[in-house]
Amino acid sequence: MGTVIEHGRTVISGKVVLGGLGIFSVLVTGMVLTFATGLVETLGYESRDLRGNGLTSTRSGYSWGLKTFYFAKGQDFFAEYETAIHKGSLVVHLYKIGSMPSSETPYHRMIAESGNGTVKFPIQESGLYRISFDGTVLGTQRNAGGYDLSYHIHWGIR
Repeated sequence: MGTVIEHGRTVISGKVVLGGLGIFSVLVTGMVLTFATGLVETLGYESRDLRGNGLTSTRSGYSWGLKTFYFAKGQDFFAEYETAIHKGSLVVHLYKIGSMPSSETPYHRMIAESGNGTVKFPIQESGLYRISFDGTVLGTQRNAGGYDLSYHIHWGIR
């Protein structure tokens, strides 16, 4: 069955829609299984320049990959980074969906100095988590009055 023209409109048959949804669901399931089994570690990459004063901020750069994902208890989240921090700090948050990023959680790290490194969070409870990266005025130069930093970071599951 093909496309049917009816009064100047294109109508797509139900078989085409169902076939497309089937292919999409197979691709999504395959991606989830690939990451969950550890065949692929990296979930994403981000490169940003951040400037702000705590109330307003500007960000430039790009990001690709998953920032929301299901982590199973016993897995490790990692974020390998390279930073250039002029003022403030870079904050790495991993938080469960339904909660807010907080410095009170075990999945919070503040990076206050330029350099390379790895942040690792052992997952203590299975669930759907969200990853965020942001600047903060807090850091080694507390009276700096803002933040100015750039970073390259990739993250994933081990």
